[in-house]
Amino acid sequence: MATTIEAVAVAAGGLLRQRSGRKLADAAAAACLDRAGLTGDDVDLLINTGLYHDRNLGEPALAALIQSDIDANPQDPHPGGHGTFSFDIANGACGMLTGLRVADGFLRAGTIRHAVIVASDANPGRRMAPHFPFAPAGAAIVCGWHEGSAGLAGFRFGSRPADSDLFRALVGFDHGRNRLRIEQHPDFADRAAPWAAKVAAGLLADSQLTPSDIDLVVANPLTAEFLDSLPAHLGVPRDRMVTVDTTTPVHTAGLAVALHEAWQDGRLDNASNVLLVSAGAGLTVAAALHRPSVP
Repeated sequence: MATTIEAVAVAAGGLLRQRSGRKLADAAAAACLDRAGLTGDDVDLLINTGLYHDRNLGEPALAALIQSDIDANPQDPHPGGHGTFSFDIANGACGMLTGLRVADGFLRAGTIRHAVIVASDANPGRRMAPHFPFAPAGAAIVCGWHEGSAGLAGFRFGSRPADSDLFRALVGFDHGRNRLRIEQHPDFADRAAPWAAKVAAGLLADSQLTPSDIDLVVANPLTAEFLDSLPAHLGVPRDRMVTVDTTTPVHTAGLAVALHEAWQDGRLDNASNVLLVSAGAGLTVAAALHRPSVP
């Protein structure tokens, strides 16, 4: 038995919702539940892993707002029923995998049946994030607990504080506003790739696998620099990497966007061993193994 990914959905920014991370998260979560054949009341756990809140608001947790928006047990729990436990996790590009690891613990313990992990990237608006570098997008994953060998088979995390200056997202008070600044060193991808590969190698060793056993790599960030640098360090051919056709990268939603791409083109179901790996600020790396179900 294992935690399995039941559905993935993506919401792209458009004229009506491109300026709201909350609306993008709502749209992605609602579409993902519909794809999984579930309703809001089926959600036991909702984790938001996006960083960018409309107007840079710190409170309340965006997860609680998304829970209300998608009508996930908005009322107080009552005898014979259950509520939805929702909270935010802030771990940048590694947030989706962190959320999956937390959900896996709840599912493994049998305290929940379905979890939604959602993230969105959008300019907070009102000139609060000058030169915001990411495309507006939302993405969500619904996961559950099922019998069989398919599902998430392990996780591993690592950090390299010495490289913490390679990528930073900072909110500070400037001229009466909470302004968001995103700083990325030009060498981030080249220096993050070997560290990501080292953490992934440890995960493979835990599962007694080698790079040749990996059929597909779903990685974040979705930049050409990172995706071109990572294969040589992983020991996996470049054509096994999932790429997404986008001129402007996404950030916290990136892993689920790539996972959705692999799901849409059939590569996910045709792979026996899928490596999920992300690298972000910190420098932090998260990795997981996923074995899809056979159609």
